[in-house]
Amino acid sequence: MEWQLLRDLSDAERRQVLATARRRQFKRGEILFHEGDPADTVHFIAEGRVMARRTSPMGDSVAFRVIGPGRALGDVALVSSARRRSSTVSALEPTTTLSLTFAEFAQLCEAHPGIQTLLATLLAARVKRLSDHLLEALFLPTDRRVVRRILDLCEQYETGPDRRVVIPLTQTDIAELAGATRPSTNRVLRALETEGLVQLRRGQVEVVDRAGLTRKDR
Repeated sequence: MEWQLLRDLSDAERRQVLATARRRQFKRGEILFHEGDPADTVHFIAEGRVMARRTSPMGDSVAFRVIGPGRALGDVALVSSARRRSSTVSALEPTTTLSLTFAEFAQLCEAHPGIQTLLATLLAARVKRLSDHLLEALFLPTDRRVVRRILDLCEQYETGPDRRVVIPLTQTDIAELAGATRPSTNRVLRALETEGLVQLRRGQVEVVDRAGLTRKDR
């Protein structure tokens, strides 16, 4: 597994850091932390996947990101003066994280300055991705947004080349990620199923023809 935020370390150094981290386990649906909570730890996902949600100005909870193995949680709070969680994160499946306190992570960065540079690069990429999603919400039709989010999710859930990808998310989850309503998302998914690109099952979407789905986004 590639530990994205720790790739500046040697294999031996990475193993040493992860060996000292606290192992935490979360059940499906369990909250890792809430938006606005005080932040004092960074989590590295060892197993499982989580969903990040934020509260809209209207008070609605909106999903915006699925995070999987090798990625970090809580890194935004590392560079925030408020030291508060910027989103609510819940486990989509049984999930194991390895956590370090901010003090421990600061010591790690002091010993390996490249991690700070990498953190800045990753956060900049995340800001760009969110900006891209905002532009999509303003200028792209719903069908294109739904297709793009499904393709993004394929990268999270793929198990090997040229295989079907099963995405174990509800249509409501996909609608939130696409910035669309559930009825509109259902209409798009039904059309994709009719074209033989996906198969819909209770609580999941199976991508049958990923190449064909990619062509729909052109």
